[in-house]
Amino acid sequence: MRKIVLLTILLFAATLFAERIQEATIPTAGILTRGEAKIANKIYKDNGMIIGASVGLFDSFMFGFSYGGEELVGENKPQWHNRVEFNAKFRVINETEKCPAIAIGFDSQGYGKYNKTNNRYDIKSRGFYGVVSKNFNMLGLLGIDGGLNYSLEKDDKDKDLNLFVGAYKTIGKSLTVMADYDLASNDNGTHELNGIDKGYLNAGVELQINEQLSLKVIAQDLLINRPNAESFNRSIQINYRWNF
Repeated sequence: MRKIVLLTILLFAATLFAERIQEATIPTAGILTRGEAKIANKIYKDNGMIIGASVGLFDSFMFGFSYGGEELVGENKPQWHNRVEFNAKFRVINETEKCPAIAIGFDSQGYGKYNKTNNRYDIKSRGFYGVVSKNFNMLGLLGIDGGLNYSLEKDDKDKDLNLFVGAYKTIGKSLTVMADYDLASNDNGTHELNGIDKGYLNAGVELQINEQLSLKVIAQDLLINRPNAESFNRSIQINYRWNF
């Protein structure tokens, strides 16, 4: 009887909380499976907005793109980003009870404004990465992630490999809290746009409105690592995910 009750709880959680493909800012080893798609609309500082779409092409491979800009609301001239950004992820190993999931991927979408002179975002894009994720059943769902990445935004001569870690926890039937930390070892040099060597600490809360729609609120750079920043970034992201 106990096993039946536990299985029912797990099946309910699986239908409401879809496999996570991202924490507050970092990628996970989660993936959109074949026939699954997602649209994300992120609203952030300086009247900025990024719209992205991703689709699962195969059971272990997803692909997507994104585009955006700043000053999109108001009387100032819109500042569109230089190009459309792309992302892709391939899950090398599926998660089992004893083994974590492992994925490799690429994501050229950074965070904040795009600086055309220095060819980088306020916070660099992930670039090429590898990530390991493990999920647990603990009064809901608990997940832990960690990985390495190499950004292609390196005109500042800071070409180091970077480390990131993150975690999430579901609360009740529709709420998820998450946090991640980016060591920013590839963004701590002497260039004027480099961070001040604190790393990027980020947190978020996501409300699952129904099986397709969710709303995420993100607090980014809580340690104020960006140069000349007065406060952390605050953004809102609307996600719509479905099968076709």
